[in-house]
Amino acid sequence: MAKLKRTMVLLVRLTAAFVAMLGAYLLSTMVMGGADVALTTQEASQAGAALVYVSLATALVLSYLIVRSPWRGWRLIGAVALAQFGVETLMSQMETLYFNSALQLGTAELVGLVAGGALRALVFAPLAVLILGKGRALGQPKTREPATPVPGWAVRVAALSALWVVVYFVFGYFVAWQWEETRLYYTGASTIKPFFNHFGDLFLKEDPLIVPFQLLRGAMWSALAALIVSAIRATRWESSLAVASTFAVLLALPLGLFPNPYMPPAVARSHFVETASSMLLYGGIAGWAMHAGKAVPEIVGSHVGGRRGAVAGR
Repeated sequence: MAKLKRTMVLLVRLTAAFVAMLGAYLLSTMVMGGADVALTTQEASQAGAALVYVSLATALVLSYLIVRSPWRGWRLIGAVALAQFGVETLMSQMETLYFNSALQLGTAELVGLVAGGALRALVFAPLAVLILGKGRALGQPKTREPATPVPGWAVRVAALSALWVVVYFVFGYFVAWQWEETRLYYTGASTIKPFFNHFGDLFLKEDPLIVPFQLLRGAMWSALAALIVSAIRATRWESSLAVASTFAVLLALPLGLFPNPYMPPAVARSHFVETASSMLLYGGIAGWAMHAGKAVPEIVGSHVGGRRGAVAGR
């Protein structure tokens, strides 16, 4: 009976978290300059359904992080807000800005997208933490987290940054670039070059800065993975799944479900398939790798409690 009651309470709280995310999305649309874009009746209907699905999926993924976190209060609020804004808005709009010669977004639209994403995270994170009962400490024993050697983190970040570059270009070529509409949209040409010719021209002639830019994004992705892994108490495979689902749902799902007024439907669809598949793979590997370097908290003043904490953290 007690287990059933706890399950019902959790379902009510998750429903409230979904409503909070839905409200955060609606509030953020008031800030986003893209609200001027005229939608057809079909697109408006699609946008309404997408708002529900994206809000539900995003709320569930972030609620999992909150429920599984040993953190509370402002520390947890900050971690959730940073994870949401970083994955959902910052990482995507960095690339929007880089490729804006094709997308042709105005400054006001870009600022509106970033401001809307920031507002969404700042509204949802504190509400969800409170709703899920993590608003303040409950007098649990203080923990001391041992420092992880800097070289260990540096090696992981460097490796994951390089891996991101490989994943980005391999999925970009073998997934998104296989759509003729995508090639036409970005280059004006429908033909597809062989793999090595394509990247030889891209790196040496067309866009020499693309690799350093993606290395920077790779370092940022690895930092976000480290944040998520650090914020939850989970096994290694759970950490891997948490990072993969957070990256894929928050980044790819809005791209796949919301009407996109800035690119043709086929181009948006190609990027959705590319992004969802690549983020599931990269996020899973990043979560697995970052868990390997995770410091195990030690409960201060209790030898037995410290051993239990070490087992829970593995």
